Amino acid sequence: MKLPLPLYLLPLAFLPYTLAQTYKASFTMYGQGDGNSSPNCNTASAACGFYDNPGYNAAVSQNLYGVGPGQGAGPACGTCWQLVPKTDSSGNALKGANTIVVKVNNLCPAQGNSLCAQNGLSGTNQYGANVNFDTCINDGASAALFGSSGVGLAVGTATKVSCSQWSGSSNIT
Repeated sequence: MKLPLPLYLLPLAFLPYTLAQTYKASFTMYGQGDGNSSPNCNTASAACGFYDNPGYNAAVSQNLYGVGPGQGAGPACGTCWQLVPKTDSSGNALKGANTIVVKVNNLCPAQGNSLCAQNGLSGTNQYGANVNFDTCINDGASAALFGSSGVGLAVGTATKVSCSQWSGSSNIT
């Protein structure tokens, strides 16, 4: 029997399935009606140049997005992430929150936003998170993630997944 790969390369054949990108993450919400005068977060003006309808979107912290404000679409644009909220901002276990999959369509800039100002992917924000996902209110991502938990900020994990796990349709602008 002849193997298709030399034996010393066989472990590498399984590499993409064993090394998923996972980060400790904080989760917040933004969009029309958030109290911060944010615009609708599910529009053609998102930094990546697309919005999803239907489908859950999120802006990500600048360290994961890959470029700063005004520099266009970053390398994280269009990637999909499974968000798993575990605790509230005080470290208490969450009840009523849900795991969802979002597609990155916007930037959460570092300047003026301590939640999104981590120093590289090994740096952390004030909640010990390496990245922040700012979930979109206007497409239902925030309501789906936070569910009946009664919080608007959570901490948990974010794992990069295939976009085949995301449900939605992108509208390119």
